[in-house]
Amino acid sequence: MYKNVKRLSFVMMIFLIIIGIYINLNKNTGMINFQDDTENEITIIVWNKVLETEIPSFISILDYYIPKFKEENNVEVRYEIVYANTYEDFIKKRNFKLYQKNGPTLIPIVRNGINEKILERYVKSGVALELTDKISYLSKIYDGLKEEKVYYVPIGMSYTAMVLNKNLLDKFVIEEPNFDWTKEDYLNIKEKWLSLEPRHFTKRDYIDIVKGPLYELKLIDDNNKIKLNTLEVKNFIKNARSKIFSDSYILSKDFSYKDYYKIFVEGIVTPEWEKAMRFYKSIERECLVSTLGVNIFETQQISEKIDRENVLILPEVIEGNNNFYTWGFIVNKHGKNVEKGIEFVNGLLNDDIQFLMYNAGALTGNFYPVNKDIQNKIEKLDIKYSYNEKAIKLKMYILDMLRKCNIKPYSFDTVIHQELYDMLHRDLFKFIFADKPYTDEKLSRELQKLEHKYNMWLNE
Repeated sequence: MYKNVKRLSFVMMIFLIIIGIYINLNKNTGMINFQDDTENEITIIVWNKVLETEIPSFISILDYYIPKFKEENNVEVRYEIVYANTYEDFIKKRNFKLYQKNGPTLIPIVRNGINEKILERYVKSGVALELTDKISYLSKIYDGLKEEKVYYVPIGMSYTAMVLNKNLLDKFVIEEPNFDWTKEDYLNIKEKWLSLEPRHFTKRDYIDIVKGPLYELKLIDDNNKIKLNTLEVKNFIKNARSKIFSDSYILSKDFSYKDYYKIFVEGIVTPEWEKAMRFYKSIERECLVSTLGVNIFETQQISEKIDRENVLILPEVIEGNNNFYTWGFIVNKHGKNVEKGIEFVNGLLNDDIQFLMYNAGALTGNFYPVNKDIQNKIEKLDIKYSYNEKAIKLKMYILDMLRKCNIKPYSFDTVIHQELYDMLHRDLFKFIFADKPYTDEKLSRELQKLEHKYNMWLNE
């Protein structure tokens, strides 16, 4: 046995010597190379929860495109999965990987107000590669999606519309609004609805009373200072509170202050959120506007909804462009095989791949193609499947707005504005939903504290 061990040790020593020579030759001459497993590979960094849940996402079209790209380009494409319990934890772990040499090649991102800061950070820190002259199919996308400098390439888009209960409109003998209706038109209709009897307070009412009007406040003055301890902000709080706690609304006794915060502000799936959604679904027939909107671009589903239910589907007029967003890719400047990654993203804008996102009359992953050159093919498909004319006209109205650049997939002028309103949305909640209203003196003190905190944040 001792001899066997001795012989094995000798063999291992010879093997290590050979390996050492191999490595030395590689370093000194560059003539000998081991096969690099990542030589023909690109990776897409994703959160494990995106793959594990049935949340509508970009994954569905990639399930088809990845094998096709691999076969045509002899490039392995795989997901680099980041395991995290929360989205914030995922972002931290993803950021760590993005600064490593030969890190993930591609960063998928849903571009909405929440992610604007993330995108800006990646641009400023040098993570995002400028793609302005590197993506040949950018000329195919709608004008409203184009930017002077391109760091993010949109692949699909979504626009959440308002769903009105037409039974109530008929009851009020109100003529159907056109697609170009205004916020004032909607609020006049809602006022008539509220005048009949008290209504359950829902997330839609929160949007109308708090979220929408909040974004209309001017909070940064000409000297780039945040002003919160103002008559405008105080009146906003008082008006919102007076409407919510008026005789027009019924606040559920089953929901506490914390429950409402989780439902309206955090907006994440929690037991409280699920409970609220079940409740809102149960009273949907009584509501003027459905709690959950629909994607205007889902022609098949909207057509079926119009045919099946007595509803009127119109563009959003309270939240502006906050309901319009895209998903797409950032190419990581530090990633492996960047050129192959660029080819991958460019290929997703190809006519055939984009058409597949709308193929067989069903929108794939809830995102509509951003390629305007295939619109004629889509229109022929809509005719073939005999979709409701109203559903088709609504989609065409939004696409025409996008061609004319009258809508964009984000509504804030700067990331600073977006983050400011997001923070304020959270901080003002306690003033609006407090059991007892704040006195003017106490409200001034609290707003002054917030103003000081926000200005420090602004100057960081």
